[in-house]
Amino acid sequence: MTFPSLVAPGGSHLKALVASAYGADEVYVGVPFTSLRMRQNKLYTFDMLKATVQQLHANGTKALLTMNIFPRNGDVQIFESVVEKIAEVQPDGIIFSDPGTFQLIKKYLPTTPLHLSTQTTTLNYAAVKFWADLGVKRIVLARELHIDEIATIKQAVPEIELEAFVHGAMCMTYSGRCLLGDYLWWRAGNRGECNHACRFKYKMFIEEERRSWKLMEVVHDEDGEHLLSSKDLCTIHRLGELLPHLDAMKIEGRSKSEFYVSAIVKAYKHVRDALVQGTPIDEQIVNLVNMVPHREYWEGFLFQPLKAFPDGERAEPMKQTTGTTAGPLFNRNYFGTFTPETREQHGKVYHHLDPKEDIKRGMRLHYLSPDAMGELEIVDIIDEKGKTLEKADCNMTDIFIQTSLPLHGWESLYVEPSIG
Repeated sequence: MTFPSLVAPGGSHLKALVASAYGADEVYVGVPFTSLRMRQNKLYTFDMLKATVQQLHANGTKALLTMNIFPRNGDVQIFESVVEKIAEVQPDGIIFSDPGTFQLIKKYLPTTPLHLSTQTTTLNYAAVKFWADLGVKRIVLARELHIDEIATIKQAVPEIELEAFVHGAMCMTYSGRCLLGDYLWWRAGNRGECNHACRFKYKMFIEEERRSWKLMEVVHDEDGEHLLSSKDLCTIHRLGELLPHLDAMKIEGRSKSEFYVSAIVKAYKHVRDALVQGTPIDEQIVNLVNMVPHREYWEGFLFQPLKAFPDGERAEPMKQTTGTTAGPLFNRNYFGTFTPETREQHGKVYHHLDPKEDIKRGMRLHYLSPDAMGELEIVDIIDEKGKTLEKADCNMTDIFIQTSLPLHGWESLYVEPSIG
């Protein structure tokens, strides 16, 4: 069995470092003005981007830069000016989509490995061979492929690296080629401004032909009608079937929380390592996929042919479905992630944390770290000036917390979500 790289999302400086700390081999981060998740990208400047890449390298983690928009004519010059600035960042790879941008990247970064984005909808070995002949190092395959098709591609073009999504949000269009946001909200999803329009709540109306002015709402439930919203991809229980055919397995989620990144990276790394090394799988770690907010999990098209849908969907939900929802996701069970920054006061050590929910002295919370998990108590809270606080809320930053256990940084605080 092969040992594919674990590729994790880094939607901000902190998320990128969390992914690295929890064992991601590669982290993909957005480049200003050229990333398909530009709207959610928290790396606003090239200085921030460079600092993030340098820290990832210091941790022994590779940094992949996403430059995968589909530019219009007016975007090409902007794209080229951005590529010129990227050389000093020294990335380990660049993820691109458009053939024109491929040429521009090669012009300024001739030795940097290039990865073809899933947005290009690569579905067959002939297309993979085409890009391999042009010098592309890795193909991020379309999400619509079945595992048997991936195996065929790997056998036909063994010289190129294959990457596939194994966990995270799905898209209602062909590998993300969506115009819904453009049409409804003037947000160009293929140019970095996807607003997840397919996951919004929609109301349905009917009209009687002689009374077109009177629209009557069709009410289903309090959440509206989720006509397009897909389930979330989760392959952790069938990872052993995928590993022999992949060189990299990818986790979606640059707009998700630090807790999401830490939990999902830890779970998939643990299962991958156990399968490859022949060691036992810890179900408590596997169950971390249930601790983060998610929609109902399914195995995507990887294990069922496209022609089987919609009738071929599972009659019973997968067992890793805790606190699922069809609509917007909320991180109400996530309280924040400690950084390695500390402060000493009166002989006590406090760790830095930006709260995501109200945290009070005496509160007991679950914690997750790269090498452990359990419960701890919030013993004391101070602000950046050293003033003692009874509680800290999500509008406060630069809070320092003492806990009942010694910390090292990167611990995520959470409570287990309720089932429903």
